[in-house]
Amino acid sequence: MRYLISLIIFFSGIVFIFFVGGGNPLSIVDIPSFLAVGLFPFLFVSTLFGFKEMKLAFSISRKKEPEKGALLQALHFFKIYGKATWIAGLIAVFLGIIGMLANLEDMAALGPNLALALISFLYSGIIHMVIIIPFTIFVKKKLKE
Repeated sequence: MRYLISLIIFFSGIVFIFFVGGGNPLSIVDIPSFLAVGLFPFLFVSTLFGFKEMKLAFSISRKKEPEKGALLQALHFFKIYGKATWIAGLIAVFLGIIGMLANLEDMAALGPNLALALISFLYSGIIHMVIIIPFTIFVKKKLKE
């Protein structure tokens, strides 16, 4: 329940910032950037850990008395997943900057490439804030019990 409330607060804050700033929330929707930063790190980590361990990492917070070894493995998973997400975001930023520098004479290409770089990094932050941090906190709380 706390997780759901934190998600509502987080996304309400983003929408509020857009309305106060006079922007359009749909301007940050970019499917290729989301796939690059959201899907590819997830698939990368799934090949390292396997889907069985990933499922355990995401579901361990709901178990009454999980094993300490499973909790430590889940903590390790979320640490690696977090790093992979930020690295994918940085790669997307660099690709956007390279696209900008490769087309400096084409002023119309500068804006979209800069937007790609910034949106990709924004998606990394959102994924980290919405998925990785809450589940890491859940696992750490279970370890303290």
